[in-house]
Amino acid sequence: MFRRALAKRASEGNPVRVGIVGAGPMGTGVVNQIGTIHGMEVVAIADLVIERAVRAFVESGNPDERVIETQAEGHAIDMIQKGKRVVTAEADLVSRLPVDAIVEATGIPEVGANVAHEAILHRKHIVMLNVEADVVVGPILKCLADAAGVVYTLAAGDQPGAICEMAEWAWGLGLRIVAAGRGTLMSPQERYATPDDNREKAEALGLNPKMYNSFRDGTKAQTEMCAVANALRLVPDVRGMHEPVVDVDGLARVFRLKAQGGVLEQEGVVDLANGTEADGRLQPHGRVFPGVFLVVTSDHPKVVENLAYANDPTFLLPSDIRKGPNFSLFRPFHWCSVETPNSVAQAILRGEPTGAPDGAPVAELITCAKHDLKAGEVLDGGGGRTVYALIERAGAAKSEALLPFGFAYEARLTESVKKGEVIRWSQVQISQDSFLLRLYQMQQATFA
Repeated sequence: MFRRALAKRASEGNPVRVGIVGAGPMGTGVVNQIGTIHGMEVVAIADLVIERAVRAFVESGNPDERVIETQAEGHAIDMIQKGKRVVTAEADLVSRLPVDAIVEATGIPEVGANVAHEAILHRKHIVMLNVEADVVVGPILKCLADAAGVVYTLAAGDQPGAICEMAEWAWGLGLRIVAAGRGTLMSPQERYATPDDNREKAEALGLNPKMYNSFRDGTKAQTEMCAVANALRLVPDVRGMHEPVVDVDGLARVFRLKAQGGVLEQEGVVDLANGTEADGRLQPHGRVFPGVFLVVTSDHPKVVENLAYANDPTFLLPSDIRKGPNFSLFRPFHWCSVETPNSVAQAILRGEPTGAPDGAPVAELITCAKHDLKAGEVLDGGGGRTVYALIERAGAAKSEALLPFGFAYEARLTESVKKGEVIRWSQVQISQDSFLLRLYQMQQATFA
C-alpha cells in the first residue's frame, strides 16, 4: 500500500531510514524484510552482542566492509552519511542518528521504555515490537509522542497490530465488537513451565529458552491481549480471560453473552481461543492459532440479515452460527516482523499508528507465582522460572495494589508468596533507579 510513495522517495535519493534496537529473531526478521523493500533501508542496529547485529546486516545483503561498529555519535552519523551501516552496543545512540523511525525489538520492559522515550525526545517515530514495555507504560509514551509530533505504534504483523487493523476495519463499517482475540495452544499444566522444560524445543528452533517459554506458559498471549485491550479499550471479562477451547467455526457461538448461550458476562472484551484440549491433545482441525479474530454484531436487523447471508450463502452452517447475531472475522495468520515495515511506512508517510494505547489504561498485566516463592528471591520475568502473567482490569489491579508484570523482571520479594497467588507492590522491592518505574509513576499521575 506504500509502494509508490516509497518508490518516489527512492528516486529522490531520500529513502526511509530505520534504526533497529534488538537483533534477536524479531529484529533480524525486520532487517531482512526491509532489505527487500525499495525506498526503505535499515542504517543502524543496536545490540549488546555486536556479532548478531553484524550478522543481521550481512544476511540482508550488506557486504562486510559496509558494516561499521562504533559507539561514537559523530562517527556513526558520518558513516551513515557515507552510505555505511552502523552497529553499536549503545541502544540510546540510535535515536541520535539520522533515522526516521526506530523499531524496538528487545522484549525487555526496562530497555523498551528507555529506547521509546529517547526516540520520542529526539523526534523519531517509534514502532514497538516490545509489547512487554507497552503494557506497562505505553499510554504515557503515546501521550509524550503526541506532544512531540511523532508516532508511537504497535507493529503490524504482530498479533496486537493485526487485531487493531481488523478492529479499525470493522468499526469503520459501523459494526460492534463483541470480542477480539488471538489463538493459543496451551494446556493448563503449562502455566507453571520453566525454561528448562522447553529448552530442547527452543534451541531446536534457534530461540532463547526463556523467551520461548513465555509463549508456552501463556505469559506472551496475556501480554499481547493487554496491549490490545488498551489500544481498543476492550476489557478482560474475567481475570486471565476465559480462553475456551474453540475452533474457528465456534467463535461466534462461544464468544457471546451467557444469556445467548456463550461464556461472556458482557460484550466488548478481549479473550483467547485455545486449540488444545484439557488432556493436552491438539484440535485436529479448525484451530484459531496462529491467527487472530473478531466477533462482531450490529444493532441494525437488516445488517444482521446481510451478515448472516454473507457468512453462509449456501446455508450449510448450523443455524445458531448462520443466523447470528454474532459473526466471526478470522485472519488465519500473523506475519510478525514481515509486516512491521508497514507500520514504519504508515508512521512516516501518513503520521498514523497501526495501533496504540488510547487514553488511560483499561487493563493491567499482573504478576502471579509459578511455585512457592520465598522472601529474598529475585523475580525473573516473562518465561522464567518464578512468575507468569495474567491480564486484569486496570481498576481491579489498582484497588488490589497488584504488581504490574513489567516490574517482575528484577524485583526482590520481601515476603513469601504461594504458588498461583498474585504478587502485590507491598511484597517486592524495586530499584528506585528504574526508568520504567519513573515513567509508570508519571503515567499514574497523568491519568489520575
